[in-house]
Amino acid sequence: RRRNGRPQACEPCRRRKVACDHRLPICSRCIRKSTPQSCRYLIQGQLVTPALPSGVTRSQSAELLNERQPREPTGPNPTTLSPSTLEDLSPPDENVGYLGATSFPEFFRETQKHLDYVVGPEPVRDGLAGKTENNMTLAKMGPDAAAFEAAFALLRLIPTKEAAQFLLRRNVNPNDAWCRLALDRLHATLWSALGHFLEGERSNEAMSQLAMLLFQNSSKPLKEDFSDPDQWFEAFSGANFRWEGLGILFTFWMFGSASLTENGTVEQRKWLGHYNRKNLMQKYKDGAEFWRHHAEAVALATFLGLHTAQPNNSVPEECVSVQVKRRLFCSVFNIDMVVSTLTGRPPLVSSKLCSTPLPLDVSDESLLNLKVRPHRLDKDGWNMEGKNHPVTFLRAAYIIAGIRSEILEIVLQAPHVTTQHNFENFSTNTKSAMRKRELAIFSLFPPGLQFKNEDFTNPSVDAPTLYIRLLTRLEHLSNLFFIERLSYRGSILYTPQMLEISLEMITLTLSFWTQQNRLEGLQGDYEWLVMLHAAPAAGILCMELLKQPSSTEPPTMTTITKPMIIKQLSLLIGFLEWIGPGAPGAHLCNSIKTVVERVMEQALNP
Repeated sequence: RRRNGRPQACEPCRRRKVACDHRLPICSRCIRKSTPQSCRYLIQGQLVTPALPSGVTRSQSAELLNERQPREPTGPNPTTLSPSTLEDLSPPDENVGYLGATSFPEFFRETQKHLDYVVGPEPVRDGLAGKTENNMTLAKMGPDAAAFEAAFALLRLIPTKEAAQFLLRRNVNPNDAWCRLALDRLHATLWSALGHFLEGERSNEAMSQLAMLLFQNSSKPLKEDFSDPDQWFEAFSGANFRWEGLGILFTFWMFGSASLTENGTVEQRKWLGHYNRKNLMQKYKDGAEFWRHHAEAVALATFLGLHTAQPNNSVPEECVSVQVKRRLFCSVFNIDMVVSTLTGRPPLVSSKLCSTPLPLDVSDESLLNLKVRPHRLDKDGWNMEGKNHPVTFLRAAYIIAGIRSEILEIVLQAPHVTTQHNFENFSTNTKSAMRKRELAIFSLFPPGLQFKNEDFTNPSVDAPTLYIRLLTRLEHLSNLFFIERLSYRGSILYTPQMLEISLEMITLTLSFWTQQNRLEGLQGDYEWLVMLHAAPAAGILCMELLKQPSSTEPPTMTTITKPMIIKQLSLLIGFLEWIGPGAPGAHLCNSIKTVVERVMEQALNP
């Protein structure tokens, strides 16, 4: 774009000082002037000729584009393409998404079936063929200069092959089951199929050709229902690489760079370059981008019908095209419950409205390799080898999140609403039943997810396994925490169970700091761990220190002593100070630290 924010005009239109519609590869004015060979765009000081499809000359392209021109002699210039939406790159799509039981087509389905039975199916009209051809023609229309300029900037941010491989290996995240599925193969095909574009200086001509290839691939509908994992993978990799694939790779490169330590080598710091946490914090400091992206993710998941069980007899259940959709929705649902718990705002989706089956507990390698099958699973879908796959924690978190959804429905319920489980009338029997259900479900988790205190000193428990066990235990304790909290009325002391749960929650959260040597490569989640788990638990323990029970009330702390609470709160203060003021959510961590310090001062100096 130019300095005034308007899209860049081609050089002939710019020199003649006439309006340019920025159409690529040749603008409309140059087509009408019969001078397609002179239509060039000046981007970053260099003349650029956007790449044409293989076997198409510029004169042929001009003829093709001229046929698409509107027949009206006058009228406003076509709206240019925004690089943020790129709406014109895709053909008109009549897919309205998933339509459920209350949608109007549902009421006509039985009628249609009966009508087909009585008079036969409706014949296919000839107009459909022409409509498909028109859609294909529209799909060939390319992006404008502004989209190319944004594409150039993005493509030049791709790290070198060596740096990209280093950042990919550096990132260790057991929570990426839905995305790591084909990441390694996607990364490999980027360099094997498109590496010649990215080697050397990355000239505008090379970037133009690569951008056009990605634009063309991304404009094609992506077929997903493959039974063969190789066919599924080839649909969006290699020569079919899409912008979405680059988005996934950039995410993991950023995570890899964020895990680099402060005292990394000069070369590592150089690779950090465009992915440093400071820039990300400045961009997302108010959280507006995150909330928008999260809401869009939930909306798109329900639009695609991922929240429902969609039987597809043509594709077996264990196929990658089925399993990846389940993994994706589980991730969206889990993070929605985490966000709702963290903020106290209503979740965007409810477990009562979701019927998505759990993804199978199989490794990514076996899912992408037909030779490894059949999978050895028990009746509940857990693997029988006792291994922790990336999807293992995802399954456990999805099960726990289902109960969390029910808890949030009670906790966040409006005061005037009366239901079976009202917050004000939450009975002991109801609490006991919900607590027993949580404990029963957790007991059915495989041993590989069960945390033990000796895991910290057991050399056979690697960092990812320890990380998964800690998170699973914390999510389970959070459910128990809120179940106990439901029965608290403010007029009595907290129950011993509540204090025990709170103390364990804060102790396990602090282990991410005190056991850093055992969790190498898994740092970066401290802020949300503190606010999600440690902060509520610390609030309960602080209240216990401040309370002065009367002589008629029995003491609450039976197995938990005051020094035990003070020790953990002191460690929490040190943890919050270590996080530092530059981290996301630092102001919230500082607020927690201030309150805890005041409580500690009051408890030690009454």
